Amino acid sequence: MAGGRGAVRQVPLRAVQIGFRRRLVFVAGLLLIAAALLVWRLAVVQIAEPDRFLAYGESQRIRSVAITATRGAIVDRNGVDLALSLPLPSLVANPQVVEDPRQVARLLASVLDEDVDFLEGRLSGDGQFAWLGRHLDPAVAAEVVDLELPGVRILEERARVRPGERSALGVLGRTNIDSVGISGLELVYDGLLSGVHGRKIVERDLRGASIPGGEYNVEPPSHGRTLVLTIDRALQFEAERLLFEGVERAGGQSGILVAMDPATGQVLASATVVRGDDGEIRASGEHRAVTWTYEPGSIVKPLTFSAVLDAAVASPDTVREVPGRIEVHDATFRDAPLHDPVDLSVADVLRRSSNVGTIMWATDLGREALHAKFREFGLGRVSALDFPGESGGSLLTLSGWSGTSLPTIAIGQGVSTTPMQMLTAYATLANAGIRPAPTLVLGTRDDEGMFEPRRAGRTTTVIPSTVATEVVAMMEGVVESGTGTRAAVPGYRVAGKTGTAWKTRPEGGYGSEGDRDYVASFAGFLPADDPQLVVLVVVDEPSLAHYSGGRAAAPIFSEFAQFAVRRLRIPSESERAGLEQVGRVRALTPAHQRLLDEAAFEMAASSIGG
Repeated sequence: MAGGRGAVRQVPLRAVQIGFRRRLVFVAGLLLIAAALLVWRLAVVQIAEPDRFLAYGESQRIRSVAITATRGAIVDRNGVDLALSLPLPSLVANPQVVEDPRQVARLLASVLDEDVDFLEGRLSGDGQFAWLGRHLDPAVAAEVVDLELPGVRILEERARVRPGERSALGVLGRTNIDSVGISGLELVYDGLLSGVHGRKIVERDLRGASIPGGEYNVEPPSHGRTLVLTIDRALQFEAERLLFEGVERAGGQSGILVAMDPATGQVLASATVVRGDDGEIRASGEHRAVTWTYEPGSIVKPLTFSAVLDAAVASPDTVREVPGRIEVHDATFRDAPLHDPVDLSVADVLRRSSNVGTIMWATDLGREALHAKFREFGLGRVSALDFPGESGGSLLTLSGWSGTSLPTIAIGQGVSTTPMQMLTAYATLANAGIRPAPTLVLGTRDDEGMFEPRRAGRTTTVIPSTVATEVVAMMEGVVESGTGTRAAVPGYRVAGKTGTAWKTRPEGGYGSEGDRDYVASFAGFLPADDPQLVVLVVVDEPSLAHYSGGRAAAPIFSEFAQFAVRRLRIPSESERAGLEQVGRVRALTPAHQRLLDEAAFEMAASSIGG
């Protein structure tokens, strides 16, 4: 029944063939397009950008690992460590491996004493590396290892440590968490201390294992040099200890003690202590000997009389009548205690620290000569230390002087200096009138122990040696029977001067009578006839019962000097007499012996070259 409903419709054979050919053409077209894309991609890879793909392939196999250079140590003049780098464990994690960040954070928080949310945030990051704690106590790191947490591991780093904790911190300075110098000598000599990092290149397979015979290359690091300071650690510790006691005793707010070898300008100790808001006195992280300025008061008077004697305006024995008060311009200056007119020699004026007598002689000298001599002593300019944040103080140019500038500057008011400037000025007097260049660094030493000395700074002749000798003799009188008797050191001839200055207020001026703050100081050196140690002590804002330099600062000088002469093997008067006997030999410190060896080496080298 051809025409019935159940008949199946037959598709013409030609239609089937046409459909097949269309599908075949479509598939062939796709294959051609795919082939063209493959050819194009192959051309790009092999011809257009082969270097990029080779580099990508190498990046999959070759790993470059930095080899950290060890930061050089900082040591004192005798080779004792002041700052060094030691290995300490740090804690890191791969967040992609950590399965339960919250649970792991809870476990670590109790060990690390850290906030749980902070740790969870680190453990939940998108990267493959996160710091959890750096420079940990080894015992803490051991506790973390015992937890056996997947994705958490210990990474060894080098951390900067100071055996003396905060001792000399203002001089040494600080490094950041990555051992980069950010202050003090750590910053100044960061390039020498940090060294140059090395690199290890190794070829690995997909599982991270080294490929035998693959690329392997190591560039070793160049470790940082050791910085050898002029500081003596024992003297530094003692200076800080005595400042703690002295500032507390005087009821002061802070204190500074700086010691120097006057012949070389080498700083032997530089200590600063401050009283915190809690009332406790502690070592300061600021090197106030060069960053802090103050009006020095009467310790400037030996510089004033150096100018007077150098200009032949007077001699130490020249006598004149000195009243108890004097008027200059629109101001009245007086001595304390007030006295009737009295005949005083120049030496008497300095011994008694007479403001009026000093002003009278300074007036005869003239402002031009006084200003010029102060500049030669180094006031009003930064020193040769090249220390970060060092202040140059303030010594007004002559055009800025008022009618009262000459008398005030001559007695140490109206001029601001740093403690280092005043110490260097006194070193000039102790060094026969030759101003040394202050320095904190003896040189550097490499890993093999080869020492490279630092080039010495330029010295400047300020006054003739004869004038320096006369001024030193007058300063001896200050300690023997003047305002500085508390600075005496048994067995030694000491030359020095006390200073008691009004302290300027932040709003300007010095405050009214009975409502003033003071800065007390003492500067001196010994032995007076052959100075080997010069020391400056400053006590800021002592109580009224100890406001003078003779009461607040001079005793600290004496205590420190008594320790220093033993440490530095400086013989007393009786010992020096004994050294002249045949067969007596003076003991030397390692630093002294090294200096002698270096001097002998330089003499030998110069003789060969000549």
